[in-house]
Amino acid sequence: MNPALRRMGVIALILLGALIAQATWVSFFHHDDYQGLVTARTLMSEYEVPRGEILAGDVVIAQSVPTDGGSYDYMREYPEGDYFGNITGFKSINYGSSNMEFAENDLLNGTSSLLAFDDFWATVAKERKPGGNVVTTLDADLQRAAYDALEATGVQGGAVVLDPRTGRILAEASYPGWNPTDISSNNGDTATAAKEALDNDEDNPGLDRTRSDFFPPGSTFKTVVAAAFIENGGSADSMVPAGNGYTAPDTDHEITNSNNQCPEEELTLEEAFARSCNTTFAKLCVEELSAEQITETANAFGFGEEFETPLPTVASKTGDISAEAFRAQACIGQQEVRETVLQNALIAATVANEGERMNPQLIDHLTDSEGDTVDKGGEDSEGRVIDIDTAQELQIIMEAVVDGGTGSAAAVDGYTVGGKTGTAEHSDSNNNTEPDHGWFHGWAMDDDGEPAVAVCVFLDSYGDGASSKAAEISGDLMEQVLEGGSE
Repeated sequence: MNPALRRMGVIALILLGALIAQATWVSFFHHDDYQGLVTARTLMSEYEVPRGEILAGDVVIAQSVPTDGGSYDYMREYPEGDYFGNITGFKSINYGSSNMEFAENDLLNGTSSLLAFDDFWATVAKERKPGGNVVTTLDADLQRAAYDALEATGVQGGAVVLDPRTGRILAEASYPGWNPTDISSNNGDTATAAKEALDNDEDNPGLDRTRSDFFPPGSTFKTVVAAAFIENGGSADSMVPAGNGYTAPDTDHEITNSNNQCPEEELTLEEAFARSCNTTFAKLCVEELSAEQITETANAFGFGEEFETPLPTVASKTGDISAEAFRAQACIGQQEVRETVLQNALIAATVANEGERMNPQLIDHLTDSEGDTVDKGGEDSEGRVIDIDTAQELQIIMEAVVDGGTGSAAAVDGYTVGGKTGTAEHSDSNNNTEPDHGWFHGWAMDDDGEPAVAVCVFLDSYGDGASSKAAEISGDLMEQVLEGGSE
């Protein structure tokens, strides 16, 4: 080999070895430094253009606004504050993103494939493309009304309002709420203080009480039990056992009614449901229904499913109902039965919609930065999960609850309304008895007799009059939809 070529080859190998050594040194010993530079540059790039908006109809609930200087050109703010914090979540330099800001991050920051046309022009202009917008199904006025009503009770709680025919969520309010603006601040000290305050607040405002936690549903679970009974041969006119006391097998605990309202030995299902006879439903689940029949019906309504709206929802559960004593308690909404507010609203919506269950959804449509639609929210149906005859019988007994039963506070003048109240006993972590939870779930038909709205309201540890107050709030929210206050 030519000596000159040999020397060049040796030099090339030495240089290659030096390059490999340098790369190895950087990778192992300076990785964090370089990664920090890359991350910082990525963040700065993301804040060079406005992130997309999140809207409730035409009301902006999350937006980017120009800064007055500093390292970042834009900052995130939430004009509606506490009303929508459980929906929007935050977008933070320090803490990442949550809720809708997380679920639709790719669209909002402009990297979604749905924005290919924007991407083309941004490439031509050698600029970062702006983010797209998320238009939710929420009605801003209805959301505010739901939140204000919860706040006025003085207790924690949640409210969900649905369109039974489409699954569109018209309101999903959780109280207490929180304003994500400070956590999303570009100022690190402001963001840290806000995040620590949120995390350390004993009322836990960061918890969405409509979907991120579940609670014993009390007598609202009787809607599921009644559905199972009707699915297996019963009807609104069926005679069912009543009485003011019942002791299930293998237990010394007597199940009673709240105020001795069911002294008869027998009642029709419609009357027992309207009076909310605990003894009736405990006996039905021991003497007439199997654990499998109850579980099958609950699952048809959505128990065991983690809904994504696209916000994730914890799955509701019946718990262990294999033993008769457990089943008797579970069928009055106690024992291990746990429901989310969203699930309980969905049960009412399914009954109103003739047994067809629509998947709940928060997305109306997605747009590019100019407001042109790039995708639409779906209207996904699980099909008819209970027979149409079952749904119609349930409508009869739920209407009786509002017409002259325990849920009269939910009545809306001039409209057909049905529902079920619920009062749930519960204890704290030390087994100390707490004031009762209050529930109501129900529906209303429009002037043409078509399902117009379904609702669930939950009041945490409200105490005396809890279910009546929940029914009153539910009636007000349904009336707002029926009278045209919600699109």
